[in-house]
Amino acid sequence: MNNKPNILIICTFSVFGGIEMHVLAKYKTLLKNGYNIFIVIPKNSVLEQRFINENLPYYTFKKSFFLKAHRQPSLKRLIKQIIYDKNIEIIHCNRAKEIFLFNKKDFPNTKIILTRHAGSLIRKKYAQMFDAIISVNQEFINLAKNKYSNIKTVEIPPFFTDYESLNFKPSLNKTDFFKQEFNIELNDLPIITQVASLSNIKNHQIFFYAASELINNKKKLFNIVLCGDGYNKKYLLKLAKKLNIEKYVYFLGFTEKRIEVIYHSDIKILTSKNESRSIVIMEAALLKKPLIGPTRTGVEYTIKHKKTGLLFENNNVSDLTKQIETLLDNSRLRKKYGENAYNHVSNNFTSQKSLIKLEQLYKNINF
Repeated sequence: MNNKPNILIICTFSVFGGIEMHVLAKYKTLLKNGYNIFIVIPKNSVLEQRFINENLPYYTFKKSFFLKAHRQPSLKRLIKQIIYDKNIEIIHCNRAKEIFLFNKKDFPNTKIILTRHAGSLIRKKYAQMFDAIISVNQEFINLAKNKYSNIKTVEIPPFFTDYESLNFKPSLNKTDFFKQEFNIELNDLPIITQVASLSNIKNHQIFFYAASELINNKKKLFNIVLCGDGYNKKYLLKLAKKLNIEKYVYFLGFTEKRIEVIYHSDIKILTSKNESRSIVIMEAALLKKPLIGPTRTGVEYTIKHKKTGLLFENNNVSDLTKQIETLLDNSRLRKKYGENAYNHVSNNFTSQKSLIKLEQLYKNINF
C-alpha cells in the first residue's frame, strides 16, 4: 500500500527557464519514487511540449494573457476539480500569488508549499497563507526566519535532471553535432558556452566586451556559443558586430540539446547580474566542465573559487576578462576544476539528496 501523499504541482509560467527545469525534474523525481503526483501547466507552452515528448501525464489550462496567472478562471476550476478527484494532500506552488487559485477553507487538510525561486522576500500577508516555504538559498532562509517567525522555511537545492548529465553519451562528434543540429561550422577553437535567456539580467554584454579584449587585443581566439532566446538578441547581434567579434559568436536559440552543447564545450560561463542557484551550472559541473560565474549570486554554491572554477566580480568586465584568460591559457587547470566541480555537485546537490530534504519537510507538516 502506498502511504505517500497525493501531490499537485502548479506551474503557471509560459517560458522555459530554470524554474520550469526545476518543476519538470521535481515532478519526474517524485514520480520515480512512487508518489501520486499530478501537475498543471499552461497549454501550448514549452513545458507542455517537454511533457509530450517524454510521454508524461499532465493537466493543462488555456492561459488568458489579459489576466494575471492567479486570476485565470479556467485554472481555478481545474485545480479545484483535481483536488477533489485526486484527494490532493500537498500542493506545490511556484509563485506566491498562486495561493489565490484556491480557497484554503475549502481544503482544510491540504498543505500548501511555496518554492520561492527569487532571492527577495514576499509580503508577510502572502507568506502566512502557506504551510511552508522552500528556497534554494540559505540567505533567503535567514531573512525569512526573521520576518516570518511562525512559518516553516527550509533550504532545498533545486531539482534537476542530473542523470542526463551523469550518464550522458554524445550522439555525434563535435564537428558533426554542430553542423547537423545547428547548421554551423565552428572554427577549430576552444568553445565557451552560456546557456541563458537573452535578457538584461543575464548580462551577456559584459561577456562580449571581455571577448573583444581577448580576441582583438590579446589575440586569444575562441568561439562563443549562446543557447537561449530573448528580447536582447538584436542588440547582442549589433554589439557583436560593433566589437568585431561576430565571426566567433553563435546564437543557437532555445534548444533541447543544451546538455550536448555543454558536453562539446571547453568552458561553461554565466554572467548574470542576479542569479539563484543555477541549474545549468550544476549540469555543466556533472559534465566535468570548468565554470566561470559572478560573485554575489547563487552560483557561489557551485563555483568555489580556484577549486571548481573561477568567480569574477559581478558586472566587472576586466575581472571577467582575467578569469576567462586564465582558463583559456591552462588546459590542466580546466581539467582540474572540471573534476572538482563534478565531485562537488555529485556529492552535494543531486535530486535524490533534494528529495530526502523534501520528504523530511512533508513529515514536519504532518505527513
